[in-house]
Amino acid sequence: MMAALVAVLSLGACYWGPDPVQYAALAVVDGRPAAVVAACGRPQIDVTVFLDGDQPDHALHLWSVTLTLPNPVDQVEVGLLAAPQPGWKVSPGTEPDPGATPGGIPIVALTSIEPGRHYTLDSSTSGPEGSRAPAVTFTTDDLPRIGQGQVLAATGRDRPTVISRESFVHQRCG
Repeated sequence: MMAALVAVLSLGACYWGPDPVQYAALAVVDGRPAAVVAACGRPQIDVTVFLDGDQPDHALHLWSVTLTLPNPVDQVEVGLLAAPQPGWKVSPGTEPDPGATPGGIPIVALTSIEPGRHYTLDSSTSGPEGSRAPAVTFTTDDLPRIGQGQVLAATGRDRPTVISRESFVHQRCG
């Protein structure tokens, strides 16, 4: 009896919140990489793409945008590295922002997606204890694999998979 009570009480300390969700997938729109974000009616979304790996300048090369959506929608296309549009707040700017990360790593604006480099696309929510959903990792070699009406989506901890755009949005928004 006592062991059962201890087991139940210890479960009360566990986090019972929602699992993290990755709302972004990679698409090709008019020959350029874009994020398809399952907005699911949310009024605001964040999209980030960054260059993976150590860089000679020891900086984080990043492009991030916060979109305020005027109306509830299921999905939004966001051209990666695109010029700001109404309702967009892009960061960082074009100037380096030294010490912007907790570890003092400078943040530099990501201005191009180049062959031979690895990138990560993210638009996820946090889960238990700050856990994150798997992000979409890609190179320019992945772009030709993505057909019209398709996206490259993080479907688990393995390599991202090409699935239909409709299926992706439905899985995220329900």
